[in-house]
Amino acid sequence: MKRFLRGRTLGVVGSAGLIAAALAVPSASLSASSNPLVPVSQGIAADVLAHATPTGQTAGSTMMRVSFILKMRNMGQLAGMVAAGWHGPYMTPQEFALEYGQTPEYILALRGFLREFGITSQVMADRLDVTTQGTAAEYDKALGILLQNFTVSVKPSGQANAPAITQTVYGTRQAPQMPLNLASNILAILGLSNYAPYESLSVPGIPQVTSQATPQQTTAPIDQLPQAFMNDYNLSPLTQAGFLGQNQTMGIVTLASVDPAVPRYFWANIAHVATLPNRIRLVNVDGGAGPVSLTAGSDETTLDVEQSGTIAPMAKIVVYQAPNTDYGFVDAFYEAASQNIAGSVSTSWGESETAIQAAVDSAQESPGYAASFNQAFLEMAAQGQSNFIASGDYGAYNPARDIGTTNLGLTSPSDSPYDTAAGGTTLPGTQTYPIMVNGTQVGTESVTIPSQMTWGWDYLWPLYIALGDANEAQAAASLPVGSGGGYSVLFGRPLYQQGSMVGAGNYSAYEFLTPTNPQEVAPGLVEPTQFSFNPAPSLMTGMSGGRVTPDLAFNADPQTGYVVYDPQFQSVYGSSLVDFGGTSFVAPQLNGTDAVYESALGGVRLGFWNPNIYRFATSSSSPFTPLDSNTVFGSNYYSGQIGNSQLQISGEFVNGDDFYTGTSGAVFNPGSGLGYADLTMLYRSFQAALPRELGS
Repeated sequence: MKRFLRGRTLGVVGSAGLIAAALAVPSASLSASSNPLVPVSQGIAADVLAHATPTGQTAGSTMMRVSFILKMRNMGQLAGMVAAGWHGPYMTPQEFALEYGQTPEYILALRGFLREFGITSQVMADRLDVTTQGTAAEYDKALGILLQNFTVSVKPSGQANAPAITQTVYGTRQAPQMPLNLASNILAILGLSNYAPYESLSVPGIPQVTSQATPQQTTAPIDQLPQAFMNDYNLSPLTQAGFLGQNQTMGIVTLASVDPAVPRYFWANIAHVATLPNRIRLVNVDGGAGPVSLTAGSDETTLDVEQSGTIAPMAKIVVYQAPNTDYGFVDAFYEAASQNIAGSVSTSWGESETAIQAAVDSAQESPGYAASFNQAFLEMAAQGQSNFIASGDYGAYNPARDIGTTNLGLTSPSDSPYDTAAGGTTLPGTQTYPIMVNGTQVGTESVTIPSQMTWGWDYLWPLYIALGDANEAQAAASLPVGSGGGYSVLFGRPLYQQGSMVGAGNYSAYEFLTPTNPQEVAPGLVEPTQFSFNPAPSLMTGMSGGRVTPDLAFNADPQTGYVVYDPQFQSVYGSSLVDFGGTSFVAPQLNGTDAVYESALGGVRLGFWNPNIYRFATSSSSPFTPLDSNTVFGSNYYSGQIGNSQLQISGEFVNGDDFYTGTSGAVFNPGSGLGYADLTMLYRSFQAALPRELGS
């Protein structure tokens, strides 16, 4: 059995799949009377560090940032309104705090407790996130823990094939403890480790014979620029009508810093679009993300800004730069929500649910860390902020990228029921690859994609000779790459994904890759670590009850993808303009699309997309093209030649993400969600769905 079938859905309340662990506990007495100490959930690092060897106690003088995420009051009420498709009137952060944030009395008590130990604190406007600063010795005393140093291996961000880097991080294996009257309203304490778990969700392309990239490339064809997204998916009629994101602001949440001069150069000299001057504002959350660096993933931030900024050239951009830590990532979303400046927000970072599942399966009984994102996203929805998150790039096997296991799994935080998860497709056309021997091209192999399909690199496996692999099985095991998608083991299925017309609970799949060799990858968590390969599996079907991602999909395959400009690429790739892909592109492209929509609506915010787009997709005038299991067989789609010898190559196209494929006749495909949309038709659907006084 697969993990998505046996995994528990924790704390599900009712049909909307709400997380009970995030509901506020009634405030206990805040008097100075004695209260028992109780454990409080922390972030993901405790279980990661359980297998690491401590190298000594963390110096007491070490300065730390720790965030206390507080439980939302009245969460069930808000979640019900959001799931039903709330059009407003939207709230300000101050109005949100009065209704859903913690009380001023509780905040004063918490800050007073921390101040007794010398820890300083600040409260975000929503009264759900208290950020603090202090020394390791002060947190040891306040929370009853022992902070130690550990040596861990971390991959460079966004470089899946790069060797791991050994880092020394601090952390604690102990659950922090606080008095009951304070602990009862704390969802999670984040930042007791500076472990950096997140990967950027972008993938470099595999060089093709027809690639137009050159070592000194400074121009790009239109089909590799963001304008291709606008043309391919019919957004251009809106931009040609003059709706360019005027008076709108887009937010980019990221874990690596950006040099604003780089996207400015891209817009002016490569994309050739006129943009709003001085449009980029940098917000350093929790001290920021450090220096601009490819190793840290700055190319991810650069592409997010380049893509969204080209699609909505007259919109402002706020970049929330946070440390690559659990507290940094969560705080960045709460900051974007508490500021409420951006009408739409996107991110292209994530980690697998399997890493989070380790914490959930341990002694910490509540999924407080994962639920922390839910609260921020619900606040955004209440304020009318749209939210787009990349679904991942390792197909159905996202844990393979960050922790190396081969189980089915999603990427967090796109797994939240309250974000719009952005998946990927492959565009039709012919791809030709060189066969190289000792640096010399001796032949080619080609594949022709007959129509736009769910992105999964299983279509490349038959070209294993050009890929440099000994056989197709080796290629398959090394390339479990595609649109991140599947079923959550942390969150139940939300209301908008229910119903037979959507068909999200039933799946079809081809198990080319069977997970094998189970190992204990975290305390109490056993997962497979290798694959066996079946080149011709039978179609299998099943059912699952979790939240399914992605919600929709657009071109993300690096082989049909886009160029990214960054001068830092020169030292790594030999060119400052490089072909990339990944769902990293789709999230900021939708961010820009939302800004175009809202400028066309005169500034009306669209809020959380999902309740509406699922309703649109099941209507008689759907703007979506679903991608189902229309398998196409035939050797005429592949060809190859070495010298004068023709290669016999056969393959198949299954509209899958290396596992899940759409069920014939169903709207939903776990590999690509509702499919891709005609974006002008989608705009008209949103316009018609707004209350008359707003949509006219």
